[in-house]
Amino acid sequence: MPRPIKRRVAFISCEPDSQEPLSFRGKLKTIREISSIRLRELGLEPTIHRPLKDISDFPDLGKTGGIVIGGSRLSLHDREKNDWMKKLIDFIQTAHGKVPVLGLCFGHQAVGIAFGSKLKKFNGNIGCEVGFSEVVRTAESKQDYLIGGSPEIFDALFSHFDYLATESPHFTVLLRSTNPENHSIQAFRAGDSTWGLQFHPEYTTGVVRDLVRARQKILDPIIDVDLALFGLCRIHRADTAPLRNFANFMSR
Repeated sequence: MPRPIKRRVAFISCEPDSQEPLSFRGKLKTIREISSIRLRELGLEPTIHRPLKDISDFPDLGKTGGIVIGGSRLSLHDREKNDWMKKLIDFIQTAHGKVPVLGLCFGHQAVGIAFGSKLKKFNGNIGCEVGFSEVVRTAESKQDYLIGGSPEIFDALFSHFDYLATESPHFTVLLRSTNPENHSIQAFRAGDSTWGLQFHPEYTTGVVRDLVRARQKILDPIIDVDLALFGLCRIHRADTAPLRNFANFMSR
């Protein structure tokens, strides 16, 4: 028997076919496969949508209880050359307020752009953010459904070269970096039911370990790769709770 509509989640996959498979619990999986498994474990019934492959492949808002937009190695700096990216941003604006929306990493950036934030590339002392980095809650996060129960300061799992650099009157910033040189907006909420998380609550540390190794030639001039890999040896994680909270929010 199909689950109630509020438990059906549309996962919008933004990864290209050329994106490398990743190790997940002993098997190689795509990002969309990993994300689908994680969503099922939270009691949701995911459907996969790939507008990168078919620009018309966006969810029917009348047939889903929520939307999750996943990560990608692609950059939204290139959206003027990619009609599907522009349509994704338009779709986010249409979905806002109708069903809960959660953007993760690339998805977080797409949601932020939809609400007026500006995207930048890391440079200078911070060339990228890979592995665990410390984030701190804002005062406005206290009553937030996804972030409010998190520790005041916690480590989150990242893998990104672009970041949302500017605030917008259309959303509330929930998390920032504790690094004063890192100006990335790490989490925000627009309205009552649209969120962006720059980090990856859906990834295991093994997934990011594979990403680091696959991109080592790119990362070597930017970060201490050995230190990043060493930092992935974590057992307890506080950064996975927001994804679970989103699933609970959908099923209320």
